[in-house]
Amino acid sequence: MLAEVTRRDVRTGRQHPESAHAAHLVVCGPDTEVVASSGDPDHPIFVRSTAKPFQATACLEVLEEAGEPSLLPGDAEVAVAWASHRGEPGHLAAVRQLLQRAGTSADDLTCPPAVPEATPGAFPSRLQHNCSGKHALFALAGRSLGVEGPALIDPEGRLQRRVLSVVERELGPPLAVGIDGCGAPAVVVPLRRLAAGFAALADADRFQRVRRAGLVHPGLVGGEGRLETALLGGGVVAKVGAEGVYGVGWVAADGRAWGLGIKAVDGAPRGVAAVIAEILTATRVVPPGTWVAPPPLGGGVPAGQIRVTPEVAEVAATLAGIGVGRGSR
Repeated sequence: MLAEVTRRDVRTGRQHPESAHAAHLVVCGPDTEVVASSGDPDHPIFVRSTAKPFQATACLEVLEEAGEPSLLPGDAEVAVAWASHRGEPGHLAAVRQLLQRAGTSADDLTCPPAVPEATPGAFPSRLQHNCSGKHALFALAGRSLGVEGPALIDPEGRLQRRVLSVVERELGPPLAVGIDGCGAPAVVVPLRRLAAGFAALADADRFQRVRRAGLVHPGLVGGEGRLETALLGGGVVAKVGAEGVYGVGWVAADGRAWGLGIKAVDGAPRGVAAVIAEILTATRVVPPGTWVAPPPLGGGVPAGQIRVTPEVAEVAATLAGIGVGRGSR
């Protein structure tokens, strides 16, 4: 168990455990060596939306090969292409820019209609799906390959064969290929491969476009209140995935790149985010207060805590001992 949720006794002020979250966690360098872990570092996981930076990289490689400068998206468009966005106005505007560049309408996006997190009362639309940026980039890359419509997300189609080949290059051969919530292919890899992939994402030249876009436009990758936006704003590459998956990458003060991968056993994201924030703060990767887990509410006001277990402190101590921090504070 790495995190627990408590609720305060109004009579005594004591915190009483209400829920507990177990997770597999691993920290690696880019060559997949494990330097710290809890649980099984080789636990097989669907990486879900943590694959988006690698999928975006694949699409950009396709576009660069096409040799048409007018098709190359700007940083804001690239950032929203690897987002799991909240559907804020800025997110939707960036997706529309991608669609205009692709010559595709929002109604032709290959993700399903959805209600955005930012405006839960809105009428469902494809544009508002949190993966709409990725699918808009699929449409743009598919244009240069002569692929459109449902063929854009066909695992055996021309575009997804290219995308899956890049994902395999970065995360290793998939143990399985399923279908993500948005309809695109979703791979299964060992957790350590995700961590190593994010270490490379934080430093390798081949990810420069994708990395820069997220660091320049952190709000487009996540949105208000999101951990990944707070970390990107502080120079740390981060991406959330469904079912309690997270990838984080950073370059330490000594120039070494590190990556963290975590997967909640129960699929709940709240414990995972608290664990990441605690480890990165304790190891001086980010300053205190970069992101604070929102507490459980009672009657609309804080009524408990989300707190990490001593096992998380042990992982952080191991990492601090090998110097993974980004500098002194």
